[in-house]
Amino acid sequence: MGTRKQPVNFVILGLENAGKTTLLRNISGKEFAETFTTIGMNIEQLRHKGLNFQAIDIGGQLHFRETLWQYYTTLAKGVIFVFDIFDRKKFFEAKQWFEYISERLAKKAVLMFLANKVDLKDEDDTYLTTEEIITMFKLDNVSKYPERSFRIWETSAKTGENVNDAISWMFNKLVEFVKEESRISFVLILDQNNKTVYKTSIAEKTDEFERVINKIIIQMKVLGANENMISIQDYIASVRTEKNYSVVVGAENGVSKDDLSTAALSITQLIKNNFYPPEQFKEQLEEVVNIALLQQLNKK
Repeated sequence: MGTRKQPVNFVILGLENAGKTTLLRNISGKEFAETFTTIGMNIEQLRHKGLNFQAIDIGGQLHFRETLWQYYTTLAKGVIFVFDIFDRKKFFEAKQWFEYISERLAKKAVLMFLANKVDLKDEDDTYLTTEEIITMFKLDNVSKYPERSFRIWETSAKTGENVNDAISWMFNKLVEFVKEESRISFVLILDQNNKTVYKTSIAEKTDEFERVINKIIIQMKVLGANENMISIQDYIASVRTEKNYSVVVGAENGVSKDDLSTAALSITQLIKNNFYPPEQFKEQLEEVVNIALLQQLNKK
């Protein structure tokens, strides 16, 4: 069983010399080195929680802003906008292009603003504070897109200050965004005693799911059935039982039953081949679920 064939793309944008390429080197695990102005783009392949990511650093010169930025912003699941907090002269230009990005990014996409080069604050006091940036860039206007994940971070791409936390936040939000695209609402993985060892967010909100599913799994085992399609409230779910564990994948009514069945089978096979018994691999089960669910997107 492979991972998602197509990586989840996110784009790193900002005016020239904002620190985009240094940021890309940092998040890809490379040591700091003096960089030159990017001509075109730099691309790095990354991996997080069972998913493949592709980080695209696009040059900040006007030519690339007018040609490449719109294309990649429209396609991206997320955008990181990098701003040099000492570059007061280009503030209005940066603000204009940040608004340009915000208007073209998908409504549910992830947007992160990095106030970069905080490592130089002790050497130069001409920087824009975070409060000034929020006001001047009108970052509170992001509320116009209630479904969009947004956050601002103070970072130093050079020293790595706050970079790991910022990128982890970005990755986690992208995982949530792409999971939602799969249209799968919840996943449960249970051990041989029908005790839940993994569950996604919607299943955490109601105990009724687990009570109903436990009864159904017991009945299935008595009858020797390995697969069943059930209805719970406004959801349908595929239930698969093995000798020592069970997998349940559910979605709102209207989602293809074949998709649910295929996802449940994929998770079951992944567990059987690499993560058995599942209760001993709780930390890896999120990766198992990500791989299985996101494969559905490649088939659509």
